[in-house]
Amino acid sequence: MRRGEGSSEVGGARAVVELDLDGQGNSVLESGSGFLDHMLSALARMSGIDLSAKAGGGISAQRSRALGLALGEAIASALGDKRGIRRYGWAAAPMDEALASAALDLSGRAYLVMRGEFAGDLVGDLPTQDVAAFLSALTEGGRITLHIRFEGENDHHQAEIIFKALGLALKEAMRREGTLVLSTKGVL
Repeated sequence: MRRGEGSSEVGGARAVVELDLDGQGNSVLESGSGFLDHMLSALARMSGIDLSAKAGGGISAQRSRALGLALGEAIASALGDKRGIRRYGWAAAPMDEALASAALDLSGRAYLVMRGEFAGDLVGDLPTQDVAAFLSALTEGGRITLHIRFEGENDHHQAEIIFKALGLALKEAMRREGTLVLSTKGVL
């Protein structure tokens, strides 16, 4: 079983995540933001990861960052030495007028490139800047290289399709394809 746990404290916020990479996409979420719970549910469903995540305390940006760090840590823990995984994942997905692509490498190196803009400062009850804060922390906690590109007119659609494309790319990258570590150095 590829299960992992992660926890993080950022400022006054604390987050705890448990997951099963080989799940059914089920989720139990208490992030402190209904909209972020919706996004994490979409990510879990698209990736097939069973996800339990809880965050509290602090301000929204601190909770988003703490959740991203804890989720990344849990993914890295569940993947272990990454033996046999595909390593790379890519997906593009539309949602009405919005389109997002996510390309990632479970490389052991944290890096985020994010191209696109939200029109407003809030999407639901989540500051739009928290989307990037969460993704940046996810890459840091999981040591993932992630490129996100998105466009659209509706901020809700743009945010949701980012998380769905990310889930699809994660599903592809985590897929088992053999027994070797896909690296010229032999380790990730």
